[in-house]
Amino acid sequence: MADQRLVYADPCDLDALRQALADNDPEHKLCPIQMDRIYIQHQAIELLPDIVREHAKGPKVLMVTDATPYYRGERSLKEEIYFLLSRTCDVRWLVLDNHDHVLHAVDEESQKIQQAIRGHGADCVVGIGGGTVTDLCKDASHAVSDEMPLIIVQTALSVNAFSDGISIMLKNGVKSSLPTRYPSILVVDLDVVRQAPMERNLAGYGDVMATWTAPVDWYLAYRLGMNNTYNDPSCDILRRQNTELLDASGKLAERDPDTFQLLARVLTLSGLAMGIAGESCPSSGTEHIITHLLDMSADKQNRDVAFHGAQVAVGTIFTAIAWEILLAEFDPTKVDLDACYPDEEKMHGEVQKAFGWIAQSTADECWNGYQKKLASWKAVRPAFEDLLAHWDEFAAEVKKHLVSPAYLCQQMHAAGAPTRYRQMTPPIDPDTARWALRDCHLYRNRFTLSDLLYYIGWWNESFIERLIQRAEELDAGL
Repeated sequence: MADQRLVYADPCDLDALRQALADNDPEHKLCPIQMDRIYIQHQAIELLPDIVREHAKGPKVLMVTDATPYYRGERSLKEEIYFLLSRTCDVRWLVLDNHDHVLHAVDEESQKIQQAIRGHGADCVVGIGGGTVTDLCKDASHAVSDEMPLIIVQTALSVNAFSDGISIMLKNGVKSSLPTRYPSILVVDLDVVRQAPMERNLAGYGDVMATWTAPVDWYLAYRLGMNNTYNDPSCDILRRQNTELLDASGKLAERDPDTFQLLARVLTLSGLAMGIAGESCPSSGTEHIITHLLDMSADKQNRDVAFHGAQVAVGTIFTAIAWEILLAEFDPTKVDLDACYPDEEKMHGEVQKAFGWIAQSTADECWNGYQKKLASWKAVRPAFEDLLAHWDEFAAEVKKHLVSPAYLCQQMHAAGAPTRYRQMTPPIDPDTARWALRDCHLYRNRFTLSDLLYYIGWWNESFIERLIQRAEELDAGL
């Protein structure tokens, strides 16, 4: 039975969470939570001068934002924070903005922050905004000094990137999860996030829907010997409170204050789970890989990237359907083992075909990861044979932690969250969605459900169409 201190973990009480994790980590597998404090409360912005004074060694603050306007009541949030900090600090304000007015987590932007830190002689960085600003501030401050305090002010409940030590950066056209650093302090002002556009907050709600697929993908990889980091505590801090959030989806649509606070807690715990695991697996599986492909294709197609969490939610629906079909129909005695191990030349061609249309560098980057995954898959054949021999036991364990796609869709509809790719902003066309679903398993060196289904001969055009048809029955999908 899971430790109730983990099941009902409070992200604002990091000392209690650290103690619970230590008590449930006899093998010392878990990574430390390298954060000093998390604030999730009303009027949290007012605490910023005291937070800087307590944690920074001097008065020089680099304030980093993008160009997106945010408000607190009728006033500009960024201007309010700038003037609030300027009363006691020497503040330089750096605004990041790409030429297309969409900020991307690329080295060029990280370098701008690094140069500003050094040029200002900053004692502290205060990042204000969403997941991209946060990832860039984590990457840049990590490159300069992990000892320098990094304070993140969250402006919407949009993603779970605010409370982990990972940055999602774009390298050679491919999104990669890179170890960087945790924020020292996370500030979530409930008055600010409730005023954010509902589309952004629903994106955060969508991001944590991955709780119903990512951990079981991770467990699958663990059982196959493809990942040795799986641990129960990283999952235990997610499931119970995510269940409460899912059940309360209709209240989110009503902007119920308590449900907004629950979403803030769940998002923060989702980030902490990734930090504890030392990688994004507790919150990122097949559903996220599909999303990464959609993002990769956006620039080539001259379209903006849709909200990450909104795309994740739809990917979660498809992944939940795939799990439902596998657990209902798979017969391990009918597996042709030899056919489950394609040769490298064939798979190199598949990767090139899948990603070469974006850029050769993208295809090469994907092959670099996939080649390692393929070699590992061949090396763990005995573990696959053992899983097939004990399939019923494995299936019973997985079923405990899955939510039916029908209930997922029902609750997402109640929340007012998009359940179709064409409902994204901007919409994603059916051909691109089909490509992302079909070829997601070729993307990188991480074993997920889509890999298993491909190797047993299921993950193909006809299976993708079956997923789409089932989603359509649930008023979801394309």
